[in-house]
Amino acid sequence: MRSLFMLLLGFGLFGAMVNEVVFGESAVSSQDEVVCESCWEFTYVDNQSNVFIDGKEEGDYLPVSSFIAESAAGEAYNHYRVTDVTETATTIESSSEVSRDISTNVSVLGVEGTTASTTIKGNNPTLNSMIQKHLEMNGFQATISSETTIQSGVSIVYTDDQAAQFFNGGDLTSLSSLSKTAKTEKFTSYAQAIRNGLNEYNTNKNVWLWDSSAVRDTPDETINFLTKHHVDNVYLHYNPLVEDSYPYFISKLTEQGIKVHALMGAPKWALESNLSIGKHRMDLVMEYNASVSQENAKFIGIHFDIEPHVLDEWDTDRAGTIQQWSNTSQEYISYAKQNGFMVGSDLPFWTDGKSVEPYYPGFYKEMIDRNDYVTVMAYRNTALGSNSITSLSENEVLYANSPKVEIGVELKPHYLDYVSFDNKTYLEMEQELSKVRSFYQKATGFNGITYHSFAEWKALEER
Repeated sequence: MRSLFMLLLGFGLFGAMVNEVVFGESAVSSQDEVVCESCWEFTYVDNQSNVFIDGKEEGDYLPVSSFIAESAAGEAYNHYRVTDVTETATTIESSSEVSRDISTNVSVLGVEGTTASTTIKGNNPTLNSMIQKHLEMNGFQATISSETTIQSGVSIVYTDDQAAQFFNGGDLTSLSSLSKTAKTEKFTSYAQAIRNGLNEYNTNKNVWLWDSSAVRDTPDETINFLTKHHVDNVYLHYNPLVEDSYPYFISKLTEQGIKVHALMGAPKWALESNLSIGKHRMDLVMEYNASVSQENAKFIGIHFDIEPHVLDEWDTDRAGTIQQWSNTSQEYISYAKQNGFMVGSDLPFWTDGKSVEPYYPGFYKEMIDRNDYVTVMAYRNTALGSNSITSLSENEVLYANSPKVEIGVELKPHYLDYVSFDNKTYLEMEQELSKVRSFYQKATGFNGITYHSFAEWKALEER
């Protein structure tokens, strides 16, 4: 049966997937039948994802790998589902090919070992490190192998000692045995860690950077931090006084695939009488871009932070102030786009509620539509439940019909203990952010997490 098993399984490795093919541990076969004591089937599940979690490598621990892969995939990633069909399987159904554009392949494999540990292999260092990070955050020993592989993607290789912690007894080499054995909390935590690593990999990670000294005085240290944490976008406060430091800083980040946007704005920018101030600041960014010869040393976008709720006009003429905020935002966004910039805006979480909606219905939807992306400042330090990060951002994420809503989180000290992660440990913060990514795993509008801000993020990690 092993030769038949390998022949049929070979269809599934690189995009031509086997659909409802029956395999057996012990069997006598003819052209049309499999008679077996213990059979199971692998069914390819197409969830419209370009990530394929693969738990079907040949080996003694194939049943364990299959269960891990199915649990790690959840309802969002492609995988092979394992089903015990001992009583019903008598024939091998004809295979059908499913053409998929698989950009990320994660394989799970068990080997013999004397310690409970995991080795991560592959040619994707970013995904390698993210899976390692989440396994370690969940209490598992995980190392990245220096061994290079021909196949693209990541291989997660666990030991049998590790697998033994996943089940309350049972034979690790028998699907029939494991199907009747209860899984432990460690199994759930291990599979979730793999999914959390993929969720982080598949969404953006961004940061507001207000502190000019991080660019002027310690650029290499700042660049190393941003690179180590796989940041996608930096919203760098534009300060004309430190322009001389920008070419080196921006070009080095660009070389690492990190995009740099000019961060600007003030509450008074929301008033139409101050339109010229905002446009002048954009003109300065354009003058800087024109002055540098290196294309990769230029700002690629404008990121607006305009929060008029601190103005007196917010209390004396709420409707008029919000209308001006809408009008000026449209002017700024149009001006930036006309000059070739990607454009995003910060959006307080309450713009979809009673502070704004009665005065300007649909304001937050209008802002999402006109920007290339928005960053919802959902400043809470718990992921789920009432008064949480997800409860304050859900309307915006679900409204967007493309990945253009980032979730901003606060790390600066705050007098309310539920607002900032400043009173949490770094591990606690990362665990909550994993829950946010998992909550929005299938939401089209979700685009990632944005940290406020760089100095506090770095300080929290160093505690």
